[in-house]
Amino acid sequence: MPLLWPAAALACGLLGPPPRHAWRRVSHPRASIEPEYVTLDTGVTMQLFHQPAHASARLGVPPVVFLHGTFHAGWCWAEHWMGHFAARGIETYALSLRGTSGTPVEQRAVQVTQHVADVHAFVRARLPPRAPPLLVAHSFGGATVLKYLEAGHAASGAVLLCSVPPSGNGPMTLRFLRRSLRQAFRITRGLAAKSAATSADDARALFFDAALPEARLRQFMPRFQEDSKVSLDIAHFTRNLPSACADAAGRARWLAGMPALVLGAEEDFIVDREGVEETATFLGTSAILLPSLPHDVMLCTRWEVAADEIITWIRQQDFATGGDE
Repeated sequence: MPLLWPAAALACGLLGPPPRHAWRRVSHPRASIEPEYVTLDTGVTMQLFHQPAHASARLGVPPVVFLHGTFHAGWCWAEHWMGHFAARGIETYALSLRGTSGTPVEQRAVQVTQHVADVHAFVRARLPPRAPPLLVAHSFGGATVLKYLEAGHAASGAVLLCSVPPSGNGPMTLRFLRRSLRQAFRITRGLAAKSAATSADDARALFFDAALPEARLRQFMPRFQEDSKVSLDIAHFTRNLPSACADAAGRARWLAGMPALVLGAEEDFIVDREGVEETATFLGTSAILLPSLPHDVMLCTRWEVAADEIITWIRQQDFATGGDE
């Protein structure tokens, strides 16, 4: 999740580095995908989930690499989406980025450029060079994808879901403050003060829809707690915003015809319509807003809506490489 309130949070001391802590491994998702671990040349031992495409349905497209936002890890994709994509012929990987419970590090904060380096190291270590991955990222994971592409790393395409926009949190913060002080306070409390990891009410308001069963919501809470212990270095990100690479029209200067899909959610409490449209302009495409979906499009009750939108888009692309054929 993007941490939308760095100025207010810093003023309240909310984004200070957490104390050092003992990491413990949390249980893998209820989906029948066991986690794997790979030691990268960046020095990180990364947790990942891998789901091959079903042989009878294989599409012959490049593999999908899922990247999560804050408060989450690779498990969020294994809950529903990885099996859904596999049944439709698409191989998938879901990474637990540096600083999560699956990929613990002795750091107080993690920079987005470190996430970029780890993702690039994973791609080099595990994926065939003839098939650069399709990158599918949610929330702050979208910032990792934008910086990954800005660094010149190859991808067959990019899908950003409810992503932090290229200009970061600042403009979006001001829009929320103008619209609703109550909403602004709840996001500050939920994300900067991390109450979304301990309060079911705040987690539902920020991430989910009203229809999600309370029992399911409470199953996510321990994961949110474990995966939010290490902070993101928002100050570093703000000094290195992707928007610095935009031309006068707001498009990425490095954009060179790469297929891109940008999805937002109409009921997103965290990323607004303007932010989604900014991201779409940056990637040279048009934004699609999914009706009646909350921020966590991959965990909500109608998760198939977003998943099928992406699968349809993948089928419409003309990829030059053959993925796992």
